[in-house]
Amino acid sequence: MISDKLYGLAFAYKKTKLWKKLWDTDVFAVRLSGDRIGYISIMGANGGHCALGLYTEEEGFGSFRDLMKSEVLDLSPLGFQEQLMRQESLQCAFEKKDDVSKEDQETAKAYARANKIRITGHRAYPQFVKFQPNICPWSIESKQDQEDLMEALSAAIEVARLLENQSPDELGIMSLHEGTQKVPLLERKDGAYVMGKVRIPKEKKKEWAGVEVHNQVGIASLKKAKKMGVWECEVIRCPEAVKSPEGGKPYYPLIFLAVESASEFILPVPASSFQDENLEELLDLFIETLQSQNICPKEMKVRDARTFAFAEVFCSKLQIPLSIASDLPALDDAEYLFIDRFGRSEEEGQEEAIQSLHEILELDDEKLRTLPPELVAQLESILEQGFFPEELEARFHQVFHQEGTGTCKVAEFEARKETKQSYVISVSLKPGCYRHIQISAGSTLFQMHQAILAAFGITGDGRAHTFFMDNRGLKLEECYYMEEGSKGGEQTTANCRLDQAGLEQGKKFRYLLDLGEEWVFQCKVLRVEEQGTKEPVVTRSKGEAPSQ
Repeated sequence: MISDKLYGLAFAYKKTKLWKKLWDTDVFAVRLSGDRIGYISIMGANGGHCALGLYTEEEGFGSFRDLMKSEVLDLSPLGFQEQLMRQESLQCAFEKKDDVSKEDQETAKAYARANKIRITGHRAYPQFVKFQPNICPWSIESKQDQEDLMEALSAAIEVARLLENQSPDELGIMSLHEGTQKVPLLERKDGAYVMGKVRIPKEKKKEWAGVEVHNQVGIASLKKAKKMGVWECEVIRCPEAVKSPEGGKPYYPLIFLAVESASEFILPVPASSFQDENLEELLDLFIETLQSQNICPKEMKVRDARTFAFAEVFCSKLQIPLSIASDLPALDDAEYLFIDRFGRSEEEGQEEAIQSLHEILELDDEKLRTLPPELVAQLESILEQGFFPEELEARFHQVFHQEGTGTCKVAEFEARKETKQSYVISVSLKPGCYRHIQISAGSTLFQMHQAILAAFGITGDGRAHTFFMDNRGLKLEECYYMEEGSKGGEQTTANCRLDQAGLEQGKKFRYLLDLGEEWVFQCKVLRVEEQGTKEPVVTRSKGEAPSQ
């Protein structure tokens, strides 16, 4: 809960209009509790985002410096967006009423009424936000964060008072763009502020370590594939936050964008499911996608040092030429398309979807009935959402829901979908010993049992085994036993398909193999693939299984 003192300081700071005297690069500092240094940036001089930003110690200031540099560097559009996502700060921002939640509106109004304050102006509602690298900005929660932000607001109010009779230059406040090495430092002594100087942290050069390849099966497969195309690539961060699989705050996932120069084909590499810089998992996804497409690059060009380090070991193993290039037109176009997709409003996206449906349904009946069943099923799913004009629905039903036409098409797709989908499941026996297994959604739990035994080199698929789909074994209706020796009424692994067992991305379950030692394997669905697999495939293997 936000304290009244923090609200009071926020409204007092807003009265100073300090953003009319300082630019966001005019930094000063405050000494925080624990002898920490907080660097303060005042935003709003250009009429945009109005906020006070507090960047603490070396890490926080480093993220601020990178953000300032990104405004003058020739970064890609997504590269600039990533710098925004990587900042580490606390902010007291002032937002429009419509951009603030009802709860925060009422809290601010209640404080204002109690203290006879009028909330007026274009951006009048204070918001107290914490920025963490690659995490969706979130309301501050800890008492320490509130105390730090109160210290920053108090220092800013003092600077505003001093600037009534002095200029920023006279106070020693200079733009970081002018190469300044020291900034003014405010610290409290005997209840009053004393002005001193503090040296800003030195800039550290970012070093990127190479990414090891664990998917040796995938590398062996790609060595047999025909090399084709020059691929323009970049490790980027998705500009739209997704829910954390662990139930934490939404985060911005990493994506490997790879575009073939001549055809401008974008390789459909899934986003990483990890919040941190887990480039090993992203490389696995890249390799698995190449396998599914039966593609091996002939040459790779990348935009920056991070992407070069990401691809270096992979390219070395497959003898693929790798270089850093500044002119990557196909990649530029792909990134603009990427940003455009996330930048559209819901209304714009809906208008485009309606236009696309119109173009498809304007085809004559004969051509429409030759459409692949997958596309027909997708069209029906879209129209069922109820957002589209009645004439489009009528046209669709006229063509596809007459006897012998559409119903058969959709049913054909549903039947084929079962064999096309597959799951990539992590199966872990102990820390450092796991296998990633890709298996058809139409496989049974017994076939999953066989695949696990094969992956860990365990012989004899007739061994007693059990799957606990609730991950604990507390719900009998979610326990599946081997057919031989099961009791009446118990569900068996031979009679349950994976796509009937409630599997989805992030789902955890346990597999018990009774060898006298009762080995327990922890399983987790890493992702659902639209590409099927005839036989289970081990896509990643780490650690030696114990001897039987």
